[in-house]
Amino acid sequence: MKTPDLSVAFGLLGPLLVADTGGTVIAIPQPKQRVIMAALLLRANKTVTSDQLANALWQDAPPPNALAAIRTYVARLRRTLGQVGTRLVSRPAGYAVELHPAAEFDLDELDRLHAESRLATKAQQWERAARAAGQALSLWRGAALEDIPSDVLHRSVAERLEESRLQLATARIDAEQHLGRDQYVLAELRQLAAGYPLHEHIQAQLMLAYYRCGRQADALGTYQRVRTCLADDLGVEPGPELRQLHQHIVTADPIPY
Repeated sequence: MKTPDLSVAFGLLGPLLVADTGGTVIAIPQPKQRVIMAALLLRANKTVTSDQLANALWQDAPPPNALAAIRTYVARLRRTLGQVGTRLVSRPAGYAVELHPAAEFDLDELDRLHAESRLATKAQQWERAARAAGQALSLWRGAALEDIPSDVLHRSVAERLEESRLQLATARIDAEQHLGRDQYVLAELRQLAAGYPLHEHIQAQLMLAYYRCGRQADALGTYQRVRTCLADDLGVEPGPELRQLHQHIVTADPIPY
């Protein structure tokens, strides 16, 4: 994520990222300090109570000195952050990280770009939809909250973010296929389909790409594989999208999309 002039940068789409106004990344080596930073960023500009921080740090088993320990961790985190530490503020009920503007934080950028992609898709503006989804996907630097050792935060946030990542990937490929760029997305689709063998829309995207690239046998082979997987793992037949696409391919019908 690029760091705007006079702004800092924060990121959770990968390892924790904090960069100062010069773009220098600030290392936060202590795990509990990273948990606190992540918990505050996930509620940016809002107060996170000491109880909420304790839950993120220790789940249901905080130590007797939890509040004192949190104060110590926050003080040390401020020192580690240097000038950026002014963004970490104390409030009557807890602490907050103040962001200005919202574009400083990769999750805010993700939400903005995801919304733009959805609007463009609804308007059938495929170039814009593909571009916005691609820009959103480029924000990821690894698995969300990759170096944040907190089961609480992972359960509440990381899984949702990975689902957003998958939605964006399929939305971008949809847009590219509407633009006739099947050859361009074929290799990516093969990898995605291998990772999600029961995801029917991804399998349909791969079938369509194969078919449009003149690889009818591969398209039909993909259908047979997903049909077998669905039967073996879930005991169901392919849904309407896959069945209809299969029929088009069997009869060699032209498929605009």
